[in-house]
Amino acid sequence: MVTWKACPRLWYYNNIPKLRGPLPPQIIRGNAAEACISRVLRDSPSLVPGESEDILTSPILDDGKPAYEFGELWPGPSIQPLERSEWPTDRNALEKWAMMRADSHFQKCWDEAVRDWESLTNRVGTADSADVLECREMVENGIRMHLDQVEKCLNSLDAETLESWRDGTNRPEWPSPDGFPLFWSEPHPCAEGPESDPSWMEAWEIARPWFVDPDAGSFTQTTSHPEGWFQGEYDLVYRWSGRPSVIDIKASQGKGDRSGGYLEQLRLYAWLWWETHERAEEVESLAIWYLGPGTVKEVELPSYEELENYSSELKDLYSTIHATTPSLEDCPADPSPLRYFDIGGKPSDPPLDPDPKARCRRCDLRGICESGGHDLELPSETRIERFGHAWPITPIGSIRTRVDATGTVSDLRGPSLKEDGGIDLSFRLQDGYDRAKVRPSRYGSPSDITRSIANDVKVRVKDAIPSIWRGEVVLDIDESSSIALVNDEESFPIVEIETRINVIGRIWSIDAFPNGIGISRWSVTLVDQSGSAGVIAFKQFIPVLAAGLSRGDEIAILNGEVGEFNGRPQVRIGPNTRVVSIRTSEDVPGF
Repeated sequence: MVTWKACPRLWYYNNIPKLRGPLPPQIIRGNAAEACISRVLRDSPSLVPGESEDILTSPILDDGKPAYEFGELWPGPSIQPLERSEWPTDRNALEKWAMMRADSHFQKCWDEAVRDWESLTNRVGTADSADVLECREMVENGIRMHLDQVEKCLNSLDAETLESWRDGTNRPEWPSPDGFPLFWSEPHPCAEGPESDPSWMEAWEIARPWFVDPDAGSFTQTTSHPEGWFQGEYDLVYRWSGRPSVIDIKASQGKGDRSGGYLEQLRLYAWLWWETHERAEEVESLAIWYLGPGTVKEVELPSYEELENYSSELKDLYSTIHATTPSLEDCPADPSPLRYFDIGGKPSDPPLDPDPKARCRRCDLRGICESGGHDLELPSETRIERFGHAWPITPIGSIRTRVDATGTVSDLRGPSLKEDGGIDLSFRLQDGYDRAKVRPSRYGSPSDITRSIANDVKVRVKDAIPSIWRGEVVLDIDESSSIALVNDEESFPIVEIETRINVIGRIWSIDAFPNGIGISRWSVTLVDQSGSAGVIAFKQFIPVLAAGLSRGDEIAILNGEVGEFNGRPQVRIGPNTRVVSIRTSEDVPGF
């Protein structure tokens, strides 16, 4: 939604042709800081010595989710508490312990963030550009902001909440990660007697917010709208006051246009909480923690009327851009004004750039969009001389990934109705001396098929995806395909189906590269003046040239196979395909 409001055309390029900008090394800083802060928040000063290893690690299932149903695997219940003399008794002592815990966690979090970023094929720059000292300072700022919450809890906690926590009866339905099982009703080892004032140790435990378990897999703990069409993942949710407060962590200074999107993001989280709690519970407050300056940016809560408006507005937007596949014309190049913010997310003076095209100057897609005013010298050749003869070049925007074919049915298997409403069938389509194998696509089956289909019946297969297998034309049919009886005037000869293509384009992104572990393909996104398409090669067909190619290089794919993936044109590299380097990124304008 934030991208759509910034510019519908930017949303289109990001989500339909999948033209997304490269990922800079600053991502390392954000991922490492959040991971380290989460691990410190999970630790308990009554159980974990300041200089110990990570002893409250959560057991994780194969799907990346915490093993909530296996209570015996959680480490917390078996850990002996520290001597009371080692427990922090004031904020300074608690902060000293927390910073020691950050020292214990930080290097591992940093190294993992570097490895994760270096595993991304669409990265730009080097890991050395990420400032490890700056990240460490951000971690300390985040811990201090959490200690502010702990101190508020210590001074404001009501007696009923304290009593129920001490006797072990107020563990939330979804508890914060703390090393203990989902269902646990024993009093915590640091719980004081019933007549005692709350201690700093207790305040640390009670104030602990909900956050994504740092051992869990990516996006395994998102929150989804009851109808399933919207989801998000909270960073921190404080609940010690009896009402939730949602916090978003940003490893930045809070400057620039992004800070405006962050405000909208937080308000959407308030709406999501309301929707997922039967519209009976609203959040108490919203805030952004800017870890760079260590400041808190309070975000205005949406009113009840705004919450209701979000529901209809977001559903309409979903219907527009997700339930259907919008065209380029449906997503106009209509950028919103560029916003300016100072450190800490404070609006600048003036807050908006008066130039209506200011956003375009900073857009990653300015060389692709007609409104960007940046010439990338994208290729537009119609032929190329290589290997002793001329190759005709097809503009990427003119690639036909769907074809029609007419012929007589033979060797029919099926049809049978599948549970998802699709129809499973396969047959040979005979057209004189030519024939094609028609089969369901691996990504779905058609539902629009004539009831009169049978052997020896003449049909038209419409919008099938063509390919060649062992010299035979193959027509894959999916939910976008159909089969109907043919009339006498229709003729779409199989012999005219083109399954090979030659294209020239610049590499917009490297989407996959074989790593010897789980990835065995090479894929890139190519762009020319007419459009974009994916290029993919598997295993032995990966060209030797691939290892030396980078973003911005111009290449030719000669005798590639026409394909399609998720509605996007694709050129597949097979045994007779050649990949040729035309120009390097140094010879053309930068993206």
